[in-house]
This record gives sequence, C-alpha cells and structure tokens, in this order.
Amino acid sequence: METILLSGDSKSNAKLLLELAKKLNFSVKKLSVVEAEELGIYYSIKEGLKSGLLSEEEKGEFIASLKKS
Repeated sequence: METILLSGDSKSNAKLLLELAKKLNFSVKKLSVVEAEELGIYYSIKEGLKSGLLSEEEKGEFIASLKKS
C-alpha cells in the first residue's frame, strides 16, 4: 500500500485529482482542515517519540496529558 497526501489551493484542480484517483481505482478521502492538522500533529508526535529525547516516563506523561484534553 502506498499513501499520497496532496495539498493545494485550487478547488477545481483538487476535484480533477479526486476524479482521476477514483478512475484509477484508488481509495480516496478528502480531509477537512481540522483532520489535516490533526494528522500533522499525529506524525509530529510520532517522530518526537522516536527521537529518544524524552524518557519513557516523560513520554507516557505527555501522552496522558493529551488524552485528558
């Protein structure tokens, strides 16, 4: 499986790309602005956790604080 994430300002070009993806039998999902931001945050956190800059305890506390919000 390959995942492609595209971002642009042209609604007509986005519509064209969505139609092409569907014709090529790709699974397509249009993200809202909030979903795109959350996806960016998710990947930032994921990379931060892999970096080793925090101890396991600090990682757990950070994730727990996010769940409380």
